[in-house]
Amino acid sequence: MRQTAVFGFLAATAFAAAAHAEDAPYEGDPNWSMRALLGYSKTGGNTDNSAGNALFHVAHVWNDWKFLFGTEGLYGSTKGETTAQAFTVHGQANYNFTPKFYGYLGAGYSDDRFSGFAYQDALTTGIGYQIYNDDNTKLTVQGGVGYLWLRKEYLVKDDIGGVIERLDYDPNTGIPYEQEHSVAFNGAANYEHNFNASTKILAGVGVLSSKDNTRTNATVSLQVKMSTHLALAAGYQIVSNSSPPAGSGKNDSLATLSLVYDMKNPKLAPE
Repeated sequence: MRQTAVFGFLAATAFAAAAHAEDAPYEGDPNWSMRALLGYSKTGGNTDNSAGNALFHVAHVWNDWKFLFGTEGLYGSTKGETTAQAFTVHGQANYNFTPKFYGYLGAGYSDDRFSGFAYQDALTTGIGYQIYNDDNTKLTVQGGVGYLWLRKEYLVKDDIGGVIERLDYDPNTGIPYEQEHSVAFNGAANYEHNFNASTKILAGVGVLSSKDNTRTNATVSLQVKMSTHLALAAGYQIVSNSSPPAGSGKNDSLATLSLVYDMKNPKLAPE
């Protein structure tokens, strides 16, 4: 039931835009916006590390509706052994009551293989407000309630951080990890500002808080345009879980340098 509800909503959001569009989006279409990001690093010699990250966000407006879909991935290895692996997918459908005030329904799935959580899934609903939405500055805030499903796991790691074994119980107490589910508060803010024609900053924060765990995801990125569609971006992300299982830390951080491809218009940011 959990996966059916979450993935059903995500699939509906992802394909809603295509269902309402007669043709593929063209250059300058005011109803479409897309952002893709790809980064990779490799070190050799005394150290042997590889890391890659990817992001894809798309937004589409149809009448009073706005559909948002996004997915992010991360992979890292040390000496050929996986030491980081995460995947998230999320979707949201906004209905505009006024040009600035909207209601939303959303869903998200998070699978971070090194966080101590086997999964964290959520269905959300609430209201939002566009505080700023001009050519240079965009700021949107939203908040509401939803439902969160999660399951913890105990990670047994080796000296370089690779996972040797995943346990579905706490070895310190012998108590098994069951699926936890509860009502949750959700809130988010997204900000974008153009300093000039080639440089802008993007920042966002999202909170999902229940009696079982509070997950906070904050990102900031400085983007410098190289051409009409291509840019370089330096970013930083921190993900915090208030109640991780035994053996796992509360905070994970990620610094990236990535190539960005944008197909967008100045009035529609893919939050």
